Amino acid sequence: MVNIKKEKIFIRLSILSFILYMIIMLAFEGIIYIIVGMGFLSFLGFTYKSYLSILIFLVICYIMLLPLKYYSTTLIAIFSSKSNISYFQQRIIHFILYTSFSSLIVGCVDYFLNNISIPPANQVLFILLCYLFETYSDSLILYKK
Repeated sequence: MVNIKKEKIFIRLSILSFILYMIIMLAFEGIIYIIVGMGFLSFLGFTYKSYLSILIFLVICYIMLLPLKYYSTTLIAIFSSKSNISYFQQRIIHFILYTSFSSLIVGCVDYFLNNISIPPANQVLFILLCYLFETYSDSLILYKK
């Protein structure tokens, strides 16, 4: 007979370890996003008053873009399950969703933070560079040798 108390402890430990894993992975991804974002923004002529304002800008953008990433992935999965769309069409839909929602988020964060200023053309370039970086990193992770 299996001890139910031990099973409950095992289930709790499994859930706790999964949550800890997700927090660590999101923090790691966020740190990489911030480092790459700082590089992109310095390259694009981003004006700021302090490094803290850049950090706040990128953290807010990263947190607000997390639901967008999962929403667009879910929406693409629904499209591909309901109809027969190709991988190229999936990437086009993902690009359209990512750029439209990202430009809205980056524009709003830029508007509400007074210590930073990004010209609209540089916002578009920043979003395109972030999309290319995300796509490239996803392809590196998913690439099988």
